[in-house]
Amino acid sequence: MRQTKNFVVLVLCMCIMFGGLAVPMMVNAESNVEASKASQGVTKGAYISVYSANLSISDSGVASVSGLVRGRSGTTNTSVKCILQRDVSGTWVDVKTWTDSNNNSASTVNTTYQLFSHGTYRVYMECSANNETKTATSAYRTY
Repeated sequence: MRQTKNFVVLVLCMCIMFGGLAVPMMVNAESNVEASKASQGVTKGAYISVYSANLSISDSGVASVSGLVRGRSGTTNTSVKCILQRDVSGTWVDVKTWTDSNNNSASTVNTTYQLFSHGTYRVYMECSANNETKTATSAYRTY
């Protein structure tokens, strides 16, 4: 009887412990989904169909930067400008800028850049299709 009681108490403790850990993970997952949607720029604009800004950094400090704007049917020109930025004492400082513009329905930036300073980085992107303009920011990455 005592072993059964101890087993039940152990199982209840484990349920409480694991249940308490699962709640914050679910909240973080939901906030990450919302942040991802915001950075990808899911929109219902007049001309812009999809836009996104992304950044990844390798262990050796190679930043992979990408930005995309895709126009809806009837879009005659698009442009994208990606700015790699570094957080310096709470201020985002421009490190490098890339642009692409086309007389069609899509523009992209897809490049790499060797970082020379450790820190926190992001990509800030400005894009347009015809006369509609949007901005997006990638997730922060640390090197």
